[in-house]
Amino acid sequence: MGVNLECIPPTSGQVRAAMEQPVKDVPAGLWRYAAALPVAADAAVTLGEGGTPLIPMPRGAARIGVERLFAKNESANPTWSHKDRLSSLTVSAAAISGARAVTAASTGNHGASVAAYAARAGIPCVIFTLASVPETMKTLMQSYGAHVVALDTLEQRYAVMGQGIERFGWYAATNAVSPPVGSDPYGADGYKTIAYEIFEEMGRDVPEWIVLPVAVGDCLRGIVRGFQDLVAADLTTRIPRVAAAEVFPIIGRALDGGSLTDAAATRPTAAFSIATPYTTFQAVEAVRAADGVAVTVGEAELLEMQLTLGREGLFAEGASCVAFAGAERLVRLGTIRPDDRVVCLLTSSGLKDPFANRDRLTAVAHIEPTLDAFIQTLDDATAARLTA
Repeated sequence: MGVNLECIPPTSGQVRAAMEQPVKDVPAGLWRYAAALPVAADAAVTLGEGGTPLIPMPRGAARIGVERLFAKNESANPTWSHKDRLSSLTVSAAAISGARAVTAASTGNHGASVAAYAARAGIPCVIFTLASVPETMKTLMQSYGAHVVALDTLEQRYAVMGQGIERFGWYAATNAVSPPVGSDPYGADGYKTIAYEIFEEMGRDVPEWIVLPVAVGDCLRGIVRGFQDLVAADLTTRIPRVAAAEVFPIIGRALDGGSLTDAAATRPTAAFSIATPYTTFQAVEAVRAADGVAVTVGEAELLEMQLTLGREGLFAEGASCVAFAGAERLVRLGTIRPDDRVVCLLTSSGLKDPFANRDRLTAVAHIEPTLDAFIQTLDDATAARLTA
């Protein structure tokens, strides 16, 4: 077993091998691409991550204004988010290094995922979260056996986490400084497999656009690198354009020449998973490398999109809805054309914060035990549709 200590990019031959020669005795998913990853398959700490579906969204496409829209449903991963790809690589590298513990600063998805994979590896885990995150997320992180504590600010989280890294040698599974620079490079490479899977799921082709929610940009960086791998291996001639969807215009500001070290104004948001006042150099450079754009989405837009996605069978976390709402806005702006193929990354399940849209839903009626009592709860159009 081994790890590529310098995280050197794979050769063209390694990428072609990863795409054409699945690893023996490894099921479909992230580790079938081990030839192109910085950790060997026999060192994998895995829960069966990857291999998530690319789902056509015809009604969503009609609403957004494109002919073909797809959801890459990362909520199908073991802890119901895309972070499992990062955590599998990160914790594998930590285990190889003999880490006494892994640590993370997280509002939920990243922390829960790291905690699960640390538990799988038998390594203690310490998570620094924010007091403001939903109780569901705190409970989820604790359920995997992690030591979870809450602080008031991002800066406090990073400061205490940094002390643990410096004093005790804990392995950092997330960014650990403010302003942020990004997470463990092994983990970011785990996100390359999203690009590999989309390429295969689209018949060894690439879409015109990938839209994803972005904060510090680990996933964005990994996806762009994955498509760059495919181009370098002569498996395709281009990479998709990317749209970094955000709730605060941090990447957009940086693309326009603004500072990465000045905090943006923030507000409470259902997209708390990406509610950071900072972005990173890696995020901005990944957008530029993919001839991409940034798009900012308002709270009403993302909450309405959550209901829209639910009516097509997908319950998405608030941050995921930012991607779909961002795609809709870019179509209105003329940036995305109606005939473009668009893949939106659904990063996590709405069950991570199930009450985000509570005020937009009608109360569940408590009825007498008769069918007529149920019908009386319906508006005329719905009653006609159900009973005609």
